[in-house]
Amino acid sequence: RLWRTSFAAITANDVIALSLLSGLPTKIERKTNKSNIYSLGNVKTQSRGPESPVPIMNLSSFKKLPQWSFEDIYNLDAPLIPTTCPQSLRNSKDEDFQKVFLPNICMFLHKDNFNIREWNRLSHFNDPFGFMGLKYSDVKPVVKLIPKPKEPLLLPKPGGDGCVHCAVVGTGGILNGSKMGTEIDAHDYVFRMNGAVINGYEEDVGTKTSVYVHTAHSITASLEFFKEYGYKSAPHDEVLK
Repeated sequence: RLWRTSFAAITANDVIALSLLSGLPTKIERKTNKSNIYSLGNVKTQSRGPESPVPIMNLSSFKKLPQWSFEDIYNLDAPLIPTTCPQSLRNSKDEDFQKVFLPNICMFLHKDNFNIREWNRLSHFNDPFGFMGLKYSDVKPVVKLIPKPKEPLLLPKPGGDGCVHCAVVGTGGILNGSKMGTEIDAHDYVFRMNGAVINGYEEDVGTKTSVYVHTAHSITASLEFFKEYGYKSAPHDEVLK
């Protein structure tokens, strides 16, 4: 995880105490089931009485990056419908890749998967990765307005090979002078993020934007940071997600 701020030293006892807080996963098994599960396998939680939000943690309490026992524990969806795409990563035969790939990881937070256990886990991470410093009573009514996304999230082109072809365009500048714009736009979906500079660089980065990703900080900070490259606003394509 990337943390924008330096953090305070935290003792082993602190980590143990926090990992035993109500609602946090405490035991991991290398098995799976059809329900919502955590981590690379199935997680069982020990009963510790009624679940309640953990005490609010703030960035100012840390000077060094803390390490939590549940950093690699995730909320997973039920298994997805098998893909028909022959090049799909889910069909990869690479054993090392399969050991770390989570095919049914829950990508979005919505009203149906928001609960005290998930809140307590994410409260240990600062934004945009979690809710550190925020109140459960403030966040809950907002998340409850977010509907569960409809599946499939991305549709393949009719009459194609059954695959969804995506291009992800970052902001590092390596496409400058590449003349890759036409190839990028040929993908079914084009993902852009933060300071998505397009005007004046169409030949290199293309013009199509299907999905635009940003944080509350980057959508405003990018206006200043990328101003010298002519960036004036986030993409506003009609089909933008």
